Amino acid sequence: MPAVKLTLYLVLAIFCAAVRTDVLLTNGSQNIAQLVTLRFCYEDKQLLPYYAGNAQQIPDMPGATIEHLRLAATTVGITLQLVRLPWLRCLQQLEDNSVDALVAAYDQDREHYTLYPKRQDGSPDPAKAINQLGLCLAHRYDNSLPDNINHQTNKITVSRPLGYKPIPFPHNTLLVAANSPQHALELVVSGRVDATTVLCELNGIKAKEQHLDQLPVLLLYPALHKSDGYLMLSKDFYRRYPKLSEQLWQSLPETLNKQRYLHYMTLSLD
Repeated sequence: MPAVKLTLYLVLAIFCAAVRTDVLLTNGSQNIAQLVTLRFCYEDKQLLPYYAGNAQQIPDMPGATIEHLRLAATTVGITLQLVRLPWLRCLQQLEDNSVDALVAAYDQDREHYTLYPKRQDGSPDPAKAINQLGLCLAHRYDNSLPDNINHQTNKITVSRPLGYKPIPFPHNTLLVAANSPQHALELVVSGRVDATTVLCELNGIKAKEQHLDQLPVLLLYPALHKSDGYLMLSKDFYRRYPKLSEQLWQSLPETLNKQRYLHYMTLSLD
């Protein structure tokens, strides 16, 4: 065989082998993704707009966060398994790798058992957060909460559900534990505490839960606290699937539908 023809033959053979290898690698990555199940744990109490339904129930309209996660998981090509437990149990099971993920704000105390999207300097990357929220104080219409905060003379009592991440409050605040967000609101309406925290901003847009319009409460703006929610992964899941984990984090802002979150804010689901 002439030298020129032999050279062309070898080049063509190498090219075909490279293409075949690339196809095999791509198909292999897709097959691996299809075999991966992400066990996502979230609270067994309704928390709109994020989660709908109570106990083990997963309704047809499951909440904006569940819809968001399902879309992101489909985009990456993994299966999403939903697990509903009390919030503190979710944290415990993430720590012992019984579940793979949950959504929470960054907390340094959880660094030893969870991973989250990071910037190059190691800080949390808000560009890859699953959502952003702002919390306002909600108080009875006849409560002098604004004056008490401004004067900082009298103690103010604020109810917060057990297990919720601490946030900054005025220094004259006394925290009162509640069993759930609904219980915290009941304490406000009954006058047993001065205020509780409620969602008042969602993904950069002012928002208000519809059921608050039926209660004798007012929201105190501006937001007391703003935070980003991250898809927190167990260290075991990230160790086994680092590439898929990064792809999943990347897909979250790309699949965010702000209007879907706002839509759930207008619903009154039992």
